[in-house]
Amino acid sequence: MPVFLQKKDRETYVVTFMLNKRFVRSAYLLGNFNAFQKSVELEYCSKGSICTTIVLPPGRYSYYYEIDGEKYTESGKDFDSLYLKGDLVPKFPFKAVERRFSSIYQIFVDRFLCVRKEGDRLGGNLYEISEKLRYIRSLGFDAVYLTPIFRSDTYHRYDVKDYFNVDDDLGGNVAFKHFLKVAHELGLKVILDIPLHHTSDKFWAFGDKMFSNWYYIKGGDYDKFDNVKSMPKINYRYALEYFKRVLLFWQNFGIDGFRIDVASGINPMYLWEMKKLLNIPMIGEVWGMPYLWRDSVDGVMNYEVYEELVKFLKGEESNLCQVLRSQLALYTFDFLWNSWLFLGTHDTARIFTLLNDLEKVKAGLVFIYTWAGTPMVYYGDEIAMEGGNDPDNRRCMEWSKSSELQEFIRRLRGIGQISFLKCGKNTISYGNEGIKVEISNKPVFDGKYYRLV
Repeated sequence: MPVFLQKKDRETYVVTFMLNKRFVRSAYLLGNFNAFQKSVELEYCSKGSICTTIVLPPGRYSYYYEIDGEKYTESGKDFDSLYLKGDLVPKFPFKAVERRFSSIYQIFVDRFLCVRKEGDRLGGNLYEISEKLRYIRSLGFDAVYLTPIFRSDTYHRYDVKDYFNVDDDLGGNVAFKHFLKVAHELGLKVILDIPLHHTSDKFWAFGDKMFSNWYYIKGGDYDKFDNVKSMPKINYRYALEYFKRVLLFWQNFGIDGFRIDVASGINPMYLWEMKKLLNIPMIGEVWGMPYLWRDSVDGVMNYEVYEELVKFLKGEESNLCQVLRSQLALYTFDFLWNSWLFLGTHDTARIFTLLNDLEKVKAGLVFIYTWAGTPMVYYGDEIAMEGGNDPDNRRCMEWSKSSELQEFIRRLRGIGQISFLKCGKNTISYGNEGIKVEISNKPVFDGKYYRLV
């Protein structure tokens, strides 16, 4: 098997993947260590051979290669496998640090304030949305995270045509300046979602032969996000300096942080290059294990915890305890406390739909507010909105609806450092000398699924 291992230290291995192959357009290594995204590229390292070297902690890994758009494995199966022996020992006490944001409210911009009944775009402009910021602040949040607001042809705006201008339908840059002013006066920080993995196919550089090296184009085809033709993948070997300018522009505009879309599809080296220029945090969207990005961003959207937490609350077989232990062992205090914990996003089904139990939702909220991380709540989850997978999870905000969850969220507070973690079959408990939190997938605490002692 063309995988070469070298023990780096007690917790990590240096792993080299090598193939006797050639490529024309691109060659990637995709595995559960990078959310099966195209962030790890293979390059020629000897005559006729391509390789890449990464550092990984102990664990079981599945992976495959994509060479010029074609999937390849050495075994001939769907995935090749790699097992790295070792034990990960949590760091206790896991000390609390000052978070960049204490709690975050996510707005899906086009559906937070619907003013149209027909068409693709239903939402209002940023002037109108800013009038709802007082409501967000009243729930106790100190930050608001906006899905992309740049010029685009779609309602979600994850395919950007112009990175330096806010979409005219939202009121342009002037409206966003007003939005920032209102938010800051209320004590709300503003986090901007920015798609840096791909552009729109109508972005000015795509299709221009002079800038063809900004993308992975060869033989009439090109690499893209999730095989969507309108979202060509950026080649940062050539486009990095442009996107550094984009980030600096919006930092100078007055925003308080970035959420990097599909960060797990961007080589950590390039994200590190961008991060070191900024005075505001960069949070990466990483599904699965975030280890490769631990030094490249200030934190991640912690989907590794989210996926196991939902399974646990549903009463399904879950690796939640193992994931929590490994994260306490692998990551710095600062990285984990500034990574976001959540029960849902614009990419997942609504938590109330998944659990169909308000008390279980409360248990989940207790967890994301008290475990090591920064709690983030998706708009409408505070009123138990329902919705399946995308796009059903992006229904218009129901402003006439209220819920006991709103007051519940107002009362939630973090517990500070974590000194112990204990796991049972249906219960997880953690805390410190001052407080103990217990979360269960059965109503064992006087009919509830959580207890704070």
